[in-house]
Amino acid sequence: MVSQLSVSGLRSQSLQGRGGWGSDTDVSDSIKDELEGIQKEKEYFTSVIRNFRNGMLTTDNDLNIVYSNLAVERLLGFAPEELQSMKLHDLIQAKETTVRKILEQGGLCVNPKTGEMGEFSFITKAGNIFPVEACFSVITDTDGSVCGMSCTFRDVTQKKRMEGALARMDRLASLGELASGMAHEIKNPLACIAGVVQNLTCAGSDSCAGMLPEILLQVKRIDEIIGGLLHFAKPGPATMQPLPIVAILQSTILLVERNLKEKEIELQLDLGDSDPWVMGDELLLQQVLLNVVMNACEALAEVETERSLKVILTCQKSLDSGVAGNRSGIFEYVEIEIADNGTGIDSACLDSIFNPFFTTKHTGTGLGLATSHRIMEEHDGAITVQSEPGVGATFRLSLPVYNHPLQSE
Repeated sequence: MVSQLSVSGLRSQSLQGRGGWGSDTDVSDSIKDELEGIQKEKEYFTSVIRNFRNGMLTTDNDLNIVYSNLAVERLLGFAPEELQSMKLHDLIQAKETTVRKILEQGGLCVNPKTGEMGEFSFITKAGNIFPVEACFSVITDTDGSVCGMSCTFRDVTQKKRMEGALARMDRLASLGELASGMAHEIKNPLACIAGVVQNLTCAGSDSCAGMLPEILLQVKRIDEIIGGLLHFAKPGPATMQPLPIVAILQSTILLVERNLKEKEIELQLDLGDSDPWVMGDELLLQQVLLNVVMNACEALAEVETERSLKVILTCQKSLDSGVAGNRSGIFEYVEIEIADNGTGIDSACLDSIFNPFFTTKHTGTGLGLATSHRIMEEHDGAITVQSEPGVGATFRLSLPVYNHPLQSE
C-alpha cells in the first residue's frame, strides 16, 4: 500500500511539473474545453444533416416523426412543429402496414430497379403527390436495441419526366425502324407485281395465264407480311391459365418430329425430374417454342457435319433471371434451353435479333422472334440468346413457376 501511494504521489508531482492538472481550476478548465469541443462537433454534424440536399426524417418505434431537416420542409411544405405531430405514413402514399413492415425488416426495402432505394409517392401539405426514391435505416440505442428509423429521400420528378421522354423517343425510333422494314419488305413483291403487269401489257393471251400465278404469289406474300405486322402490333387477348410446361414442350416436339427426321437432326431431350407449372396461354407459348425450334432446324440444314439439337428444361431459383421485372426477392422459375450446333448468329446481329423485320433469312419476314419476345414479356418471362458464328446458337426461355394445387396431389 505504501508503494502504491508513493507511486501516486510521484505521478501527481510529475503532472504538476509538466503543466498537468495541478489544481481543481486546471481540471475544470480542461473539462470545459472538452465540452466545448463536443458542442462544436455536435453543431457541425447537426448542420450537415440540417442542410443535406436530400430530405431526412427520423421516427420512433411508433413511426412518430422526431426530426426533419430543411429539405423535408422545402419539399413537403410543413413546418417542423407540424411534422413532429405526424407519423411517417401520413407523408407516404402507402398503407401503414407497408411502412411498419419496413421497420420490422430492419429498414430493408429492396426494389429490383433501384436496389435498396424504394420508390414511393410523398404527399405535400397542399395535397400534391410527387415520386421519390427513399432509403430506410433503423436507429439503435447504446445497447443495440432498435429505437426508431431514419428515412432519406430525394425528389425524382425530373428523372421520371426524362425517363418518359426517353421512352417516347425509343418508341418513335422503333416506329421508324418498323416503317423502314415494312417498306423494304413490301417493296420487293410490289416491284415483282409491277414487272409482271408490264409484261402482261406486251404479251399475248397465252402468256398471260402463265404470269397470273406469280402475281397471286406476291400478293399472298404481302398479305402474310401485313398479317404478321398486325399480329405483332395488336396481338389477340391471352387466355391465362395454369399449364404443365413439360406437356406443352412434349407436344411441340411431336409437331416438329418429322422435320427433324427429314433433316437428320439428332434431338437430345432432357425434361428433368420435376413437373413445373406456369401461368400462361398454351397456344401462345407453343408458338414461341415452335418458332425457336424451327429457326434452329433451318440453321442446322446448312450444316454439313453431324446436326444436333438440345432441348433442356430445368427449375432454378435466382434473383437475376430476367423474369418478371416487378418481382423482388429470390423466386423459382422454369428455364428452357434450346441449343443447336448450326451456323450461329453474327455478333453484330445479336442486338437486333428481336427487332421487327430484322432477319438474316432470304424468305423470312423478321416478325417471328419479335412476336416471341413480346409473348414472353406478356407472360412475365424472358427470352435471351447467345451465339457464336460457326458454333451454334442457344436460346433460353424463362417463365415464373406457378405453384398449382394439383402438384401436391
